[in-house]
Amino acid sequence: MPAITAAVNVNEAKSNFSGLLAEVESRLASFTIMRYGHPVARLVPIEPIRKIRPLPGYGRKIAIKGDLFADDSGLWENA
Repeated sequence: MPAITAAVNVNEAKSNFSGLLAEVESRLASFTIMRYGHPVARLVPIEPIRKIRPLPGYGRKIAIKGDLFADDSGLWENA
């Protein structure tokens, strides 16, 4: 869907601000706000927040084999 761009003066933007926001949100429209015929601001949609998907297999249960509480510190000492 192509983005709609329009210019509105400050008074119109102030009077219809919630309507302009609705247009930006629903139709991805953008508006240039003009004062005395010169652009002073833009009302534009923000990029949607990307949701991070978990890696495949994330959240699965893991099985640990062996004794977690055994004292194996001797295996790590220098000989």
